[in-house]
Amino acid sequence: MRKLFVLTNHTVTAKQRANAVESLNVDTLVDLPPTLKQEWGTVPPELDSVCEYAAPFLDWLAANVANGDVVWVQGEWGVTVSVLDWCRARGVRCVYATTKREATEVHSAAGVQMTHVFVHVRFRDYPVP
Repeated sequence: MRKLFVLTNHTVTAKQRANAVESLNVDTLVDLPPTLKQEWGTVPPELDSVCEYAAPFLDWLAANVANGDVVWVQGEWGVTVSVLDWCRARGVRCVYATTKREATEVHSAAGVQMTHVFVHVRFRDYPVP
């Protein structure tokens, strides 16, 4: 049973879940525990380095990821790179989601209101340098 470990700021949509099962050949999606999920979305911008901040996420992955599992990581760039480096060092496949942005404009006397809807397209492997 292959798993997709989800390290993102957002709730997984039904379309993303279906695409993950089909394209990544996973059976189960595993979210961060609630405390870690909260921390993932609130990386302090004042930190000089995120290495220590990233440690609990890496510890969680180390305790849970098995051979053949996949990690979906998107978020604050420094912590994302830390997870990506961790995955690469251990031969764990690491992906991100691609989206198409659909924008609408509503013009009124008060101004223009823009609405953006991001629609999932597919998962893509992070490029190997």
